[in-house]
Amino acid sequence: MNTRLFSQIISFIFHPMVFSLGAFYLLLFQSGPTLENSGTILFICFIFSNLIPITTVLLLKKLGKISDLNASQKEQRSLPLTLGIIYAGIAYLILNTIDADPLVKGLMFCYMTNSVLIILITRYWKISIHAWGVGAPLAALWIAGFHYFIPAVIILTAVSYARVVLKAHTILQVVIGSILGVAVTYIQLILFFI
Repeated sequence: MNTRLFSQIISFIFHPMVFSLGAFYLLLFQSGPTLENSGTILFICFIFSNLIPITTVLLLKKLGKISDLNASQKEQRSLPLTLGIIYAGIAYLILNTIDADPLVKGLMFCYMTNSVLIILITRYWKISIHAWGVGAPLAALWIAGFHYFIPAVIILTAVSYARVVLKAHTILQVVIGSILGVAVTYIQLILFFI
């Protein structure tokens, strides 16, 4: 397998809109006692962090609002990120209403607040949303007791490497994205949800 194809596969598998579902699943079904409404909670997470955002990106691409599915051009990122903030906000309110697990609510909250920070940074500099979007759920999983440091580093490194190989980002953009994704999410979860 060539490096470019490998990088495309890694970028797809660990795309923030795909990877988030796996993180929510682990938080709900593998990190402790399963709540009675865990299936409903996972469905809500799927709808608002996967289905609606992916559909939105496809629609924005079709309408010509973004040039590619990753919104690679810095100037085109605000609209999909703003819509993502709205979707995560709605999901957070629903999760709060049905008394979801604090880390699940917290991770959804972080998707909202992290997107605000990404929009602010993107005004001045292109940061890796892939790296940030993988670092964030890894921080939540770490807090939940998934202390698999080496696999987490391998995943973050593979995503960062893939984004650089695909010429989507520089090394600095993926490193800063990874660090901020983990650190900002960890801090928010510890301060507000644990």
